[in-house]
Amino acid sequence: MPNVYTRTGDAGSTGLFGGSRVPKQDPAVEGYGTVDEANAAIGEAKAAAMDESVRETLHGIQQRLFVLAAELASDEKGRAILDNTIGAADITDLEGLIDMCLEVTGPQRAFVVPGRDIPSAALHKARTVTRRAERRVLTMAETREVRPELITYLNRLSDNLYALARLTEHHYDVARVEQLVRAAVARALGQPAPSPGHPAPSPGHPDPSPGQPAPPSGHPGERRDPRSTPQDLTTYDLATLKCMAEAAEAKAAELGVPIVFAGVDAGGNLILLHRMADSLLGSIDIATNKAFTSAAFMLPTAALKDASTPSGDLHGIQNSNAGRVVVFGGGLPVFVDGRIAGGIGVSGGTVAEDVEIVTHALSIAQARPSSSRRTPGSPDAA
Repeated sequence: MPNVYTRTGDAGSTGLFGGSRVPKQDPAVEGYGTVDEANAAIGEAKAAAMDESVRETLHGIQQRLFVLAAELASDEKGRAILDNTIGAADITDLEGLIDMCLEVTGPQRAFVVPGRDIPSAALHKARTVTRRAERRVLTMAETREVRPELITYLNRLSDNLYALARLTEHHYDVARVEQLVRAAVARALGQPAPSPGHPAPSPGHPDPSPGQPAPPSGHPGERRDPRSTPQDLTTYDLATLKCMAEAAEAKAAELGVPIVFAGVDAGGNLILLHRMADSLLGSIDIATNKAFTSAAFMLPTAALKDASTPSGDLHGIQNSNAGRVVVFGGGLPVFVDGRIAGGIGVSGGTVAEDVEIVTHALSIAQARPSSSRRTPGSPDAA
């Protein structure tokens, strides 16, 4: 078994792959040594990650960093015999990962202060070490040949770690808001506060560390609403939404207010938008966001009013989800068999009028006979 120590570096030099020796303070050693630091920092982030897919992504990146460091640690003779190197495809893979993260988080509009939670903080730390590695390799390139692909890879890698950190923060915020909403709803209904514990871990979402909100399941409606009212619909499909839109328009006409009615599925995706003549253009966005809010938090938008005030438990919630959260009345969640199926929203009148109209629309759907149990997106949905 080879020894960990060889004594060959006791005089202050180290060997490169290929046979030559350089001082340990040589820019090349600084370059590949800092890449090794970045790899270790990414390993720390991998150990802290709560999502299996993130761990797998980081592990794959670590494997490619070994390849990158090997090239930096090679002299001309060593580089000539390397058969596994960083190329354009590696850079494209990182850019694809960044784009996937941004599809969820959206563009960043302010500076991010690291430390929202342990997993994202570890990713931010890995990002800064990777930036330092990039700088060291650029210094190395001033006196030695370094392929541009290696520098570009490190640049994209730090961007990738930043995007992953923001995605992790996003998941943390969603889980925390969900916990706070459930607690606020329980208080409003006079029910015992939800247990501070977490749901049982699921594949891809292992049990979080103490004090960490459980990550979202990714399956809308997977958890039952704690209220479990008898007002559930037996069916929620396009025909049901059209029925509710007609009922909303009839009630709105009775009140003399032109409105917009919107219905979304459990994932917050728009299914139906119904706009009356002379309704305000701005009501389109508001109605849709009311429906989204009710589906996302599984409660009427009016329930968020008090909780979102400066003294409330959910102050600032209206700024989450890219500003789509509405904290005044006019949106209602829709349940089928105790599980979230979507949400509906009305905008155009006063808050009281919007609440009256949307409540009437849902009551008409509840009274509507149906022999099937379908939700939007099911194979037999209209």
